[in-house]
Amino acid sequence: MRIGPLGIWELLIILVVVLLIFGPRRLPDMAKGIGQSVREFRKGVRDIRDDINAKDTPKKTEEVSQSEAATESKS
Repeated sequence: MRIGPLGIWELLIILVVVLLIFGPRRLPDMAKGIGQSVREFRKGVRDIRDDINAKDTPKKTEEVSQSEAATESKS
C-alpha cells in the first residue's frame, strides 16, 4: 500500500523517529496543534475565496442593472 510517494515501511520509520525525538507524551499535543493549524489555513483559504467571489458578484449585478436600464430606456 502506498500513500503518495511513501510506502508503509517509510511511514513506520518516520513515526518511530518522531516518537523517539518528541516522546509519546508530546505527540498528542503536536497532533492537536497541527490539526488546528490546518483548520485555520483552510478557513483562511475559504475566506479569501469568499472575498474574491464577493468582489466579482457586484460587478456582474451592475452590468445586469445597466443592461436592464438600457433596455427600458429604449422601450
